[in-house]
Amino acid sequence: MSSYEDRFFLGDWKLNNEQNDLSIEKIGETYKCVWKISRGNTQREYLGIGMLVDNQLFISRFLKQVPGGGIGLYKPIGDLRSNSSLWASTQNFNTLGSGITLRENASESFEGDYTVRYFIKGTESPVYNLKILKKKQSSLYSLTWDVNNEVKLHGVGVINNGQMVLAWGGIDFEYEVVILSIENEYTLNGKCALLSNDITQESYTKR
Repeated sequence: MSSYEDRFFLGDWKLNNEQNDLSIEKIGETYKCVWKISRGNTQREYLGIGMLVDNQLFISRFLKQVPGGGIGLYKPIGDLRSNSSLWASTQNFNTLGSGITLRENASESFEGDYTVRYFIKGTESPVYNLKILKKKQSSLYSLTWDVNNEVKLHGVGVINNGQMVLAWGGIDFEYEVVILSIENEYTLNGKCALLSNDITQESYTKR
């Protein structure tokens, strides 16, 4: 993507032709997103961290009071026993990390039990056990990461162009995948995946 196309995402947007706002700014290698959404007499503020891949902006969205969250992308590699990982977290807001997930059996499905390790700027995470399950009667996936049989993180995943985009964070909070695509210089299309609400659509116009 050219820098000109990259700039298409930045700035202030109006959501669904209503008085709901989204602002997007670039911070290092990632994107900070802030939503202000009114429902009735209540306005809620959501934060998001995003990364730009293949002309789309992948975002993890969560309520402002949530301590933090992350966005990730899994891509099958090799003999389909492993996935490469690209990810970002609000703990290292301006930097992208990498990783690898491994399982015993090869499969075209993302479902399964994996051993996972992540890396960022010369450091590495603990070894996680990752379980990916497809939600019944849904196109979404639930993910849980545990260490020594204690679940540390959870998330939601959605398949996009043969890859899995996932939003993740602490087990006590809810996270949503938002995938933004450019329709034209003044319009963005959004696909949103919330584990409790399947996939919905959003539209944005430039303010």
